[in-house]
Amino acid sequence: MWGDEPQLKILRERIKLLLKIHHADLAPVKRHASQGELLMHQGDPATSLMLLTSGKVAIQIRLLELKPHTLAVVEAEELLGEMGLFGTGSHSADVRVVEGPAELVEVSGDNFLKTLLFDVDLAMEMLSLVSQRCKSSNMVIGLLLDGIAAAYRGDTAQMAAIANAIRPLDYCLSLASDRLVELGKSRA
Repeated sequence: MWGDEPQLKILRERIKLLLKIHHADLAPVKRHASQGELLMHQGDPATSLMLLTSGKVAIQIRLLELKPHTLAVVEAEELLGEMGLFGTGSHSADVRVVEGPAELVEVSGDNFLKTLLFDVDLAMEMLSLVSQRCKSSNMVIGLLLDGIAAAYRGDTAQMAAIANAIRPLDYCLSLASDRLVELGKSRA
């Protein structure tokens, strides 16, 4: 799901350029994180933005189940923490290093937001990125809801078609649609 947005490559380059141009104002800090380390905790205040420069992280959400659900696994060069920074002010998911060690560049959220005032194009690209991620999530959620409806009807052909539609969009969530297919088969 994440990492395939068309504007992401441009955004990555703009952020690197922004870090160079506004280095003194942003005061970026290089961080190293070992495998298994939690970089962001769901519900905690979003106080920084990170650029993953090496390694892989999992974006995980915990709701009612004890075990977290993995929404995405992303690798360098991925932006982390922007949703909490621009949204509610808190992280909506955990971000954990799953293949490390990971290297990151961390910037204070306040410094980043102040710097955006000087680069309207970057601000628009950030909004576009967040919007694209929301659209992609909405599509996957809609397909999962269609899958639940198909499972309720016992329509295994529709459930299989939905699982196939989700697979290229998001590998991690495609596992949930595969479970729906299995559920439908067991009902038949």
